[in-house]
Amino acid sequence: MITRGLEAATKGMMSLLKQEDVNANNLANVNTVGFKKTNITFKDLMQADVEVKQVPVTNNPKDTQFIRVGSLSLGNSADRTYIDYSQGGLITTGNKLDIGIQGKGFFKIRHQNVPDNVPYDESNYYYTRAGNFQMTDDYYLVTKEGDWVMDTQNRRIRIVLNPEDPNNNPNNRIDSLKDINIGENGVIQITNPDTPRTLQQIQIVDFDHKELLSAQLGESKYVQQEGIDAGMRQSNQTARLQQGMLEGSNTNTVYEMINTITVTRSYEAMAKVVRTQGDTVSRAINLGVVNR
Repeated sequence: MITRGLEAATKGMMSLLKQEDVNANNLANVNTVGFKKTNITFKDLMQADVEVKQVPVTNNPKDTQFIRVGSLSLGNSADRTYIDYSQGGLITTGNKLDIGIQGKGFFKIRHQNVPDNVPYDESNYYYTRAGNFQMTDDYYLVTKEGDWVMDTQNRRIRIVLNPEDPNNNPNNRIDSLKDINIGENGVIQITNPDTPRTLQQIQIVDFDHKELLSAQLGESKYVQQEGIDAGMRQSNQTARLQQGMLEGSNTNTVYEMINTITVTRSYEAMAKVVRTQGDTVSRAINLGVVNR
């Protein structure tokens, strides 16, 4: 009994440390394109009933009753963390290859080291809301790390007059990025009146069970874990793409800073409890030694 308070306070401190890690990660990514903040939940380790003994008027021990007056928590611990996929603010950049998603959905991206002729394997792909894309020397649309952006047919996206033409000849190129228009449904069009053309459609997917996605790759990249089906489906008709814009982090800086201050104060209070309980245990041990 004498160590119950010490154990509860110690477990509380460990939970607060995990909370602080979550807050720090959210704050560190406040300027990361497409970042989704993480939240944490806690659970009571055990609830103990608190009862009082009621002595009957008859003074008969058999008539003694115990009345429940409440419960006592024996400490808590971090239960789980989960990703908040709520919409982040859209920021205007003016860059033709910057694309923000308004609504639910993710860009489907294939790792750059995976060639076209490899059979479909989910481990070769990841999903992101970060639409700060760029173009390779041979006019493929890629992420800032060089990974391939996929179209609705799971093909790499090539922004030239004829994407099927393997030759990178001048007659197949687009002279200026100003001639590129990306519609809200992801369809890429060349708007130059001399060479009007509708090209590929950027694939947008969503998941019925986003809680099953993993953020193990970091940098706003999400994957389906091996053997787990998160219910992927195309969502080009529900999500709206905004060309020349990027989605910012959905982290609320003020909230995270206030939460950090609250966690720090709570940790300091728990530390005082631990010190006090530790002193009590030490005095009890010393008292027992003296009275031996």
